[in-house]
Amino acid sequence: MAKAPKRSRVKDFLWRHSAGIAFTVMLFFVAFIGFVGYTYAVITRKFDSSRRWDLPSRVYSDATPLLPGINYPRSLLEPKLNHVGYHEVTACPSTPGEYRFTGGDLEIYLQNFVYPDMEFHAIPVIVDFDGAAIRSVRRLTDGVTLRGVRIEPELITSIYNNEMEDRLPVSLKAVPKVVSDAVIATEDRGFYSHEGISIRGILRAVWTDVRDKALTAGGSTLTQQLVKNLYLNPERTFTRKGIEALMALLIEARYSKEDILEAYLNEIYLGQNGSVQIIGVEQASQVYFGKHVTYLRLDEAATLAGMIRSPNVLSPIKYPERAKPRRDTVLKLMLDQKRITEEEYETAVALPLSVTKFPRTSRSAPFFVDFVLKQLRETYPETQLKSDGLRIFTTLDTIMQRSAELALDSGIASLNKQSKMIRNSPSPLEGVVLTIQPGTGYVKALVGGRNYSKTQFNRAIQARRQPGSLFKPFVYATAMDPARLGQAFTAATVLDDSPISVQAGKTVWRPQNYDNRFHGLVTVRASLAHSYNIPAVRAAINAGVPNVIRTATDIGVNSKLEPYPSISLGSFEVTPLEIAFAYSVFANLGVKAEPISILAIAKREGKLESREVKMKRVAPASVSYVMNDMLKDVFIYGTAAKARSLGFRRDFAGKTGTTSNYRDAWFIGYSPRILTLVWIGFDDGRSTRMAGGDACVPIWTSHMNRISGLIPDVDWKRPDDVISREIDPESGMLAGPWCPESRGEIFVAGTEPTAVCPLHAGGGDTTLFAGDGDEPRDPVAENSQPEERRGEQQRREKARESGIRKLLRSIFGGGN
Repeated sequence: MAKAPKRSRVKDFLWRHSAGIAFTVMLFFVAFIGFVGYTYAVITRKFDSSRRWDLPSRVYSDATPLLPGINYPRSLLEPKLNHVGYHEVTACPSTPGEYRFTGGDLEIYLQNFVYPDMEFHAIPVIVDFDGAAIRSVRRLTDGVTLRGVRIEPELITSIYNNEMEDRLPVSLKAVPKVVSDAVIATEDRGFYSHEGISIRGILRAVWTDVRDKALTAGGSTLTQQLVKNLYLNPERTFTRKGIEALMALLIEARYSKEDILEAYLNEIYLGQNGSVQIIGVEQASQVYFGKHVTYLRLDEAATLAGMIRSPNVLSPIKYPERAKPRRDTVLKLMLDQKRITEEEYETAVALPLSVTKFPRTSRSAPFFVDFVLKQLRETYPETQLKSDGLRIFTTLDTIMQRSAELALDSGIASLNKQSKMIRNSPSPLEGVVLTIQPGTGYVKALVGGRNYSKTQFNRAIQARRQPGSLFKPFVYATAMDPARLGQAFTAATVLDDSPISVQAGKTVWRPQNYDNRFHGLVTVRASLAHSYNIPAVRAAINAGVPNVIRTATDIGVNSKLEPYPSISLGSFEVTPLEIAFAYSVFANLGVKAEPISILAIAKREGKLESREVKMKRVAPASVSYVMNDMLKDVFIYGTAAKARSLGFRRDFAGKTGTTSNYRDAWFIGYSPRILTLVWIGFDDGRSTRMAGGDACVPIWTSHMNRISGLIPDVDWKRPDDVISREIDPESGMLAGPWCPESRGEIFVAGTEPTAVCPLHAGGGDTTLFAGDGDEPRDPVAENSQPEERRGEQQRREKARESGIRKLLRSIFGGGN
């Protein structure tokens, strides 16, 4: 039997299995259609989403007001402008982000910015200066006088997810044509003519891969690059390339070229800023050129487009010698493709490589940022902070912050030079500088240590240290309260600075003064100015230690306080932030403001969350006013008098603090509008061998001399229940006609002395007055030799002190 022809056998097989083959083909077709449908759904779900990307939350400083009357030396203002993204020009500013100083005045083209409560549109203004003081602010176009303007907030950090991507999405309308043309000329010259893939490019890539026996060639269109970045991983396989091509075709079928180009410009990787990925042309423009992408010039656009091939190798900041030739290559491509003219090409090629003079770091004010994040995490989960693109506006004043950082660095460097012990210490000397607004609770500057990269321990909010003499005003405020039982103390109350023994449990405590001396009879005012210890102990005993604790707790000391007499000298532990806000109650005339670091939070969908200032009266305004008046003497003749010799002239109040064995040095100085605290010490508690006046006052003064011009010079308004009287400084009583000297003193109404000084009365045994004369006559002094005169003077002094002590015991009891 003859064999059937081979073709017949195949035909016969196909016939017999036609149903199965048809089913298989149909199955593959359905599977392919299903895969295409699934892929299309994946593409559209992400592409159409308003949350196409996880966006980092951004933390901004406060805006910087430019108002008449504020002092802004160029040395402070210009670095601020540069850090925000302004760049200096020689001609009159014509584009947002430009400025120039001319004839002592500032011409500046303010940038667009979306504030939490409004959208600000760019305008050019001229700021007239009289020296460092702003005289007026006028619109540059028509000369109209404005009440003031503000420099937009400075980005201080971003909160990233695990990918550490920093991206600022921007619409295609905001991207200048030179940028999109440069990108298309470099990456996909046929972008507007293909349907998502380039057959010629694919064939060229396949030939290269076959020749090299490796999947190394590109050939991807701009759309394919978008697919790879947005949906796929970077592995090089034929399967992945096939899916990439399919997705590119589907995207082109569904979306316009403008939609695709906008997504690409927001997705492209353009290098690193430290450990953070720079994604998108807007973010890259701000990092490399210090300006919004809207304002890029042709040469800058070419630099940016040239980086896409290899961003880290072609970074204009790190490798300008590589970036410039690459920029020129892009410009030549644009010329060849007739995207620019010959004249534009020649002008751009002749320009030097342009980069920002102030590259943006991924984080500034790190200790302040940690404080903000601590507050944020009490309300927002970590995932929301890292992906929802929140815009967090804070109270930080970056001018004050940079001043505080500089003051601490230079101040500790100076202390290192002065002290061999500090220089040779196994652990570095550390410090804190904290500046707040008493009236609002706004934290304006916070430096929690010298070097955040070495240690993230935030001493401003985490370190627990003894406040020492900083606690004395709370003791005296308790003793001066007119509502307390017993005779209220006043600034003129005379206290006995002599040896004292206090029973504390089974032990006897014998406090000493800082100078290891006793000063006899001193007023509360002088005791506070000189920071004498023993009068403060006597005041605490008289007022009642539990009452002192109650006052301190009400004012804002939240740490646990034990009822021991040593509390009067600050023997417990507090954080710097805690004691600073306790002092802000005095600065705010008895009103307590809670610490605020966050002004508002703007969410991606436009919702706004504002933080309210919480205020509460915790002390009488009258007592606070008298306290501030006494603490002004600390600057005049007390423990902070060094500030005057260092050039500080403002009428501030302040208090130094030094703890046992010099472990901690403190200083707080304040006015109604500003308060700054400085702490110096070692983390391990070793002695610095320096008092607060020596270690902290120079650092405080350096900082405040720089920024005091930014703060209105106002004094406290005297409350109606604070009155003045002329007193005898020796007895603290009302001055009589026979008192050898008198001075004005202020009192809380109802606590002022009512009796006339008994020490210098006409019938007393220390001074006699002749018949009708005004001058005192001392018959003993007139008829004795010098030695006898000195002995008699000493006997009279003892008699006077004895008389004052008897007077004190009659008023305040045995405790004084």
